[in-house]
Amino acid sequence: MNDETHLVSEHLLGPLTVNGFGEKFLFNLSRHNFDKVSAAALFDARFGEALFKENTLNIIIGTDSGLLPHYVQNKSLPKGTRYIFIEPEAVLQALQEYELLDGLSERIVCISLQDWVTAIRNFKMADYLYINAVRSFNAICAQDDFINEYAELSWGIVEILSQLHWENNTAIGQEAFIDRQIKNIADNRLPAKLLQNAFRGKTVVILAGGPSLDDALPWVKQHRQKFVVFSVSRISRQLLGAGIEPDIVFSVDPQDISFDIGKEMFSFGRRTAFVCSYHAASTLVNQWPGLMFYLGQRLPWISELNVVNLGSAGPTVTNTALNTAYDLGFGRVILAGVDLCFTRDGFTHAKGSNEQLAGPKLNLTSLQVETNGGGMAPTGNDYAQAITSLGWQARRLTAAGAEVINGSAGAAKIDGVSYIPLADIQLEETSIDGAAVIAAKLAGPANAGDYLKAVLAELKRAEFQVRAIARLAEQARRINDAMYNASGILENYKDKKQLDRIEKKFKREHRSFARLVKRFGIRRFMQVVKPFNDEDWTAEEARQLGNTYYEAYQEGAAKLQQLIKDAIQRVIARQQEVSAAPDFNVLFEQWRKDKSFGRVRLWRAQHTSVVVSPEVVSVFAEFERNFVEILDQKDTRHFALIKAHSNLALVRQRASLLFKHKKVDELSDLLASLDKHAEQEAAVPYRHLIDGYLAELENKLELALEAYHQIIDGGDILLEEALIRIASIGIESNDVGNVDLALQCLSQLNPVFLPFYAEIQRLQGNVLGAIDTYSAYVHQFPADTLVQMKLASLYVECQVYDGAEIMLDYILQQKPDFEAAIGMKRQLAAMKG
Repeated sequence: MNDETHLVSEHLLGPLTVNGFGEKFLFNLSRHNFDKVSAAALFDARFGEALFKENTLNIIIGTDSGLLPHYVQNKSLPKGTRYIFIEPEAVLQALQEYELLDGLSERIVCISLQDWVTAIRNFKMADYLYINAVRSFNAICAQDDFINEYAELSWGIVEILSQLHWENNTAIGQEAFIDRQIKNIADNRLPAKLLQNAFRGKTVVILAGGPSLDDALPWVKQHRQKFVVFSVSRISRQLLGAGIEPDIVFSVDPQDISFDIGKEMFSFGRRTAFVCSYHAASTLVNQWPGLMFYLGQRLPWISELNVVNLGSAGPTVTNTALNTAYDLGFGRVILAGVDLCFTRDGFTHAKGSNEQLAGPKLNLTSLQVETNGGGMAPTGNDYAQAITSLGWQARRLTAAGAEVINGSAGAAKIDGVSYIPLADIQLEETSIDGAAVIAAKLAGPANAGDYLKAVLAELKRAEFQVRAIARLAEQARRINDAMYNASGILENYKDKKQLDRIEKKFKREHRSFARLVKRFGIRRFMQVVKPFNDEDWTAEEARQLGNTYYEAYQEGAAKLQQLIKDAIQRVIARQQEVSAAPDFNVLFEQWRKDKSFGRVRLWRAQHTSVVVSPEVVSVFAEFERNFVEILDQKDTRHFALIKAHSNLALVRQRASLLFKHKKVDELSDLLASLDKHAEQEAAVPYRHLIDGYLAELENKLELALEAYHQIIDGGDILLEEALIRIASIGIESNDVGNVDLALQCLSQLNPVFLPFYAEIQRLQGNVLGAIDTYSAYVHQFPADTLVQMKLASLYVECQVYDGAEIMLDYILQQKPDFEAAIGMKRQLAAMKG
């Protein structure tokens, strides 16, 4: 029985089948997805226009039996766009044998993972990464993953792409940073350089959001007066709950979601200072009520306003905090909650965080790091990058005579960081007042009104420069279009000289701003340097190329002009804020536009003696309500994103992969994470599945069967997985009855299992039942020649020669040269003769 049915326990591709629309596919990759609608209609609904953006490299896991790449090709390939489809090796081999990948454009490749490096080199992935134009998708077969092969492949590609994005964080990636830099110029008044060496030889504790923060907070509170406290903004909620206010809170990310993550920082008192990168989320920067110091440059162009300042560091905010600790002269840095790895049961952050409230992360990758305690713990690519950069920073500090300590055994081991349990760290006997030290560094800061006046003048200078570039680009675009004749031949060389003069102006008179404009038009400029087209340009294409080049300048200038225009209006509003008699209409319009309702608190704090009209008081109250509502909102975009990582549907794939690779410890960790999941009732069948897997790996087959039967008794969730395991155990232990029952149920759930059920029936002597089962399968999958041959053999075995002949004739109608059928027909003729 083992030889006949061992494939029951393997990942089956199923037979080649044809739907009502004439589309061929391997049944078990897609099952009934294409029964009622054509592949094109389903792809349109699932992907829309996402697969058809110009100048994009699309990485797609799975091909839906070749239907998806052909769909992409038939829709016409967008300009400059390429596609890399990745399949498991066995699937790719089957698709090639069935010729389902034939006839594809050279801009579409279908590969297995072993050909990944060659494919991304040939398709110039680095160029696409440069313009942030690499996109990844899962085909429908990979989303469903009926064969339990795609999840592992998809997670592996996500890891690889994440790594590549980190390594290729270049020009276009700076657009969001420049956007925030210009938006924040009105408020980036105090450079962090003012604090340089303010804490020479002192101790600082840097608090981050890792799981070990929970154990560290009581120790921090107990010794709070003996060191300076730095914290990342995302743990403000936990610090407030513990009754701890940091001396400095940090934020660096430009994304708006940073506000959702760190908004509780607005509940700290005025003794807490805010240190942020020049490109931090504007809603944090423009509403902070206390002292704020920026890192980096005020402006993205050469300007006198770009005073010498402290720099930032990445990739995480913790890196920035550690870098600042170095610049502020601390002699000892203690890391707490700086784990850079997850707990084994899937928790990534401390209690009280959105991540912890959302539940354990169920789609952990295979990436692991060594911990201070000598164990191994799962981590992510961003954390792995941070470990490397933190190690470099720690060595820099130690070379300067400082000491860097991590107090958690569960934190990632980092080069240059000593592990000392918090309780064993010897602290200074004297206390330190961080807020007082910071305040002492601010003797006589520049007047806010003077600063705003200087910023306004600089922005208007920039506006003039960018407008000049836009005019020159428009002029050049017209000249370029007109200097070719109807045949596309260059005929007016005077025009060419004019274009040369304009190009010189870009490079000489507007050099700094022309570079900035290019950053905002980078996608267009990348078309000009042709990274996606290896063919020579025709004369007409050369004309279009020139137009594209100047349109790129126009596009970049338009984006930059709008940013500068908005920044000017924001500075004017700030000038009204410091005015003795402000125009409240200007203030209210700007605050609404920026969603910076919290500025009402700043204005009130700075103008306590000013009497305002009842109308203004009413608007103040409205803004105050808006701000409080935003701060109190718990169901944020960030929380929704985090909850997706705790979706129970991820457990089936992850558990199956861990079972496949016999990862007992990781399966136990996954089981432990389910014990802490918010949806305990829904988690029950998944817990039974893992119990069964663990029992099998420990060779406790009775316990495994008991767990799988619990799934069957419980409802519809994970039925197929449980029945497959019951069938597998039955085969292993020669329990024909269990195998028969399991395969009977499986064949009702999924017709792919009908041939295996038929074989079990045959082995038990139920030949007529086996014939009926085979016939039911052949009726559904008339293109599966192998099963048709098995049915013909069974007819011969039962001496039902007419049935065998009919079956063989049908096979030969489809494949006249099929040797196996021809040979059997000869044997059949001999038997009948």
